[in-house]
Amino acid sequence: MLHRNEACRTVLKQGWLSQTPASFQGEVLARCLLQRFKQGASVYSIGDRPGGMFGLVAGGLGVTMAPQEEGPYVAHFAMPGTWFGEAAAFTRQPRMIGLTATRDSELFHLPLSAVDEIVKRDPSAWRYLGLVTLDHLRLSLGAADDLMIRNHVKRFVAVLLRTAGCRLTTPPSQCPIEIDINHEDLARMTNVARTTAGAILRALEADGCVALSYRRIEMLAPDRLRRMLRE
Repeated sequence: MLHRNEACRTVLKQGWLSQTPASFQGEVLARCLLQRFKQGASVYSIGDRPGGMFGLVAGGLGVTMAPQEEGPYVAHFAMPGTWFGEAAAFTRQPRMIGLTATRDSELFHLPLSAVDEIVKRDPSAWRYLGLVTLDHLRLSLGAADDLMIRNHVKRFVAVLLRTAGCRLTTPPSQCPIEIDINHEDLARMTNVARTTAGAILRALEADGCVALSYRRIEMLAPDRLRRMLRE
């Protein structure tokens, strides 16, 4: 298990909390509990009672959703530094998405009572909490834009880059970049057949862009993949 100081450094150098003032960061981290989840364990599920926020420190999270008739299904893979749960904290409504540990993972948990305490001490803190939703909105808009790409190979590559957290740039602190996802889930996310997803991945592996293993994809050349989208 990570030392708490190391966990704090992780969320302070990337993701939502790194974008907030130092005083607010201190208020949040002083109230966070460091928790461990085994591979396959549910952090929370769609429809669960409202609760606090979670920030991924180490490992990976599969994000599931079911906004329409179908689902739930995997919609994204979260990297360290990513936070979730602010919507339930805002509205006190049931959870809208689900989080599952795709490998042994460690998360900071900011309880709902701690969120209330922070805001009670400083009502302007809601603005900083709202930045989590803004990050999710940017991600959702980017995902919708990628799914409008007509060329199925480029659409697949765009979604793969977004899922790996390197759609626009490659964060130096996250190398090597590995995502935990199977061909079936990735095919659904990219709106292609499973056989097509497998063929594209094998071609990308042959070109040295990715390395494939069981339920895991390592991004070897994200810069080259982004160039493919401009060609």
